[in-house]
Amino acid sequence: MLLNTKHSGDEIHIKGSKIHYVALILFVVGGLLSSIYLILEGLTFSSTFSLLWLVGGMIFLPIFSYLFIWFSPGLIPAKTIVSLVPGPSGYIQTKKGNVSFKNIQGAELRRNGFTLVNSLVITTHDHKQYRVPAYGLIGENDVNVLVDQYIYPHMIESAKEAWNTKIDLDKLYEDTKYKRKDNIYM
Repeated sequence: MLLNTKHSGDEIHIKGSKIHYVALILFVVGGLLSSIYLILEGLTFSSTFSLLWLVGGMIFLPIFSYLFIWFSPGLIPAKTIVSLVPGPSGYIQTKKGNVSFKNIQGAELRRNGFTLVNSLVITTHDHKQYRVPAYGLIGENDVNVLVDQYIYPHMIESAKEAWNTKIDLDKLYEDTKYKRKDNIYM
């Protein structure tokens, strides 16, 4: 299974994949440091390419600085992305408060167009949305397994029907080898 879970009492803490952590660090921090290196190397004017390095560093430094600012909370080692309490009276914890599994209409992973940070967006029956920043550390299949394994069994019937139309269990099984316990399709 793809989910990196840690049990602490009644709570389950879901952390990002180590592969995603390494990729995020290499891309964001590596890009930032490379841009700084290009600027410093370009300022020496020791090569015919110095002006090109200087211009490239000046172009990419603001971009990688911007990404570093938004993704730096995700760079904290062993950061818990999602916390939940499983069971019939279970809930998922967000900054705005706890959201009961029975009140969840749907959940999906969305990318913010301004910050480029993807978030787990939870929609409730009263049309409120709760966002849990994922920082690129959990993927869409991880979210599908999370919802299907922990939240789906405790949703109301209309939410279960909506979730079943949204998710392709056969494809999820091919990708992650996850099989729903009460799955009649497999």
